[in-house]
Amino acid sequence: MNYKEKTNRELIELLAIHKKLTFQSQLNLKEELNHRNIQDNTSELKNTINSKISEIENLEYLKNIGFKAEKLNDSIKVTRTQKAVLIDMVSIFFGIIFCIIGFFGVLSLVNSFSTENDFSLFSLIIEIGMIVIGYIGVKFLNGISRLIDYSGFELSNAKRTITLKKRFDTKLVEIQKNESLLELKEESKLITLRLDNIDVFNANKSNIVQRMTMHELAKKLKIVAKTV
Repeated sequence: MNYKEKTNRELIELLAIHKKLTFQSQLNLKEELNHRNIQDNTSELKNTINSKISEIENLEYLKNIGFKAEKLNDSIKVTRTQKAVLIDMVSIFFGIIFCIIGFFGVLSLVNSFSTENDFSLFSLIIEIGMIVIGYIGVKFLNGISRLIDYSGFELSNAKRTITLKKRFDTKLVEIQKNESLLELKEESKLITLRLDNIDVFNANKSNIVQRMTMHELAKKLKIVAKTV
C-alpha cells in the first residue's frame, strides 16, 4: 500500500490499527511516518515489526513454504512438514475426483452434440462447469509430483558442506556440495534456493515474508556450514 498520498491524520488512524495490516504495509507505514518525522505512538508498530523480523530470522515462517528447520547442535536440518504432505495428499484426492467429474462432463458434452436430443442451455452450462472442474482437478494433481519429489527430502550443513537428499526421477539421491555453491535465484514470480545447478525449492517472491525467509535460510545454512 502506498501511503504517500495519505494525510498525517489518516496515517495516525492507520497506526492505531497497524496489527490488521500486512507486514509489507506495516513496513511502508513505518517508512512514511519516519519520512514525515511523525514519531508519536509509533513504538507499538516498531515492536510489532521487530517481533515479525525476529520470527523470520528464527525461520518460523518456513512452514508457510512447506518446510521446517531443526537445529541439531551446530547444524541445521531442513525437512518437509507433515502438514505439507497432508495437503498434497488431500490435493491429489480431490484432483482425482474433479478429473472424474470433468471426464463425465466431456462425455456428456460430446453426447449432447452427437444425439438428436433438443438443445438445452442449462445442460450445456452444467457440462461446461463439469469440464472446468476437471481442469482444476488437473492442477490439483500437481501434488503428485511434489509428494514424490520431496519424499525423503533433507537439506543439511556441516563443515562447509551442504548435503541435499532429494528424488530425481523417483530415485532418492544424496548430493554434497561446498557451501559457496548455495545461492538464491530470483525470477519474475519465484525466488529459488539452488545448490549448484539444482533447484532445492522455491517460494513466492512477491510475498515479503517468504522472500525474507528464503534469504535468512540461505544465510544461516552458509554461516553454520562455515563455523561447524
